[in-house]
Amino acid sequence: MAKPFSIVLGVVLLAVGLWGIATGGRSHDLLVFGINANHNLVHLLSGALALVAGFAGARYAAFYCLVFGSVYGLVAVLGFFNVAYAVDLLNLNMADNFLHLGISVACLLVGGMSKSG
Repeated sequence: MAKPFSIVLGVVLLAVGLWGIATGGRSHDLLVFGINANHNLVHLLSGALALVAGFAGARYAAFYCLVFGSVYGLVAVLGFFNVAYAVDLLNLNMADNFLHLGISVACLLVGGMSKSG
């Protein structure tokens, strides 16, 4: 389950990163989500890593999901607690925080179920 999940997540993150760049790399809202050049770069790198992990195999995809889910969970917590460094660095807003939390939970569930299954 982690392998297809990582591939789909990778495609989505790459698309969002490219969309963010196409709309102008500066700090602004993309739909309801705050983005900027750093946030776009994170999406592009995360998406590329997700694809590499997904195509490398189920074990790598599960590991990616667990690590990525943990990192995005941390980003969500930093955003919810309004830690200025993270919020300013990535132009985070409340919609981003909830999205990152949801992605984190999904990744941790998929990664955890894949490792135990």
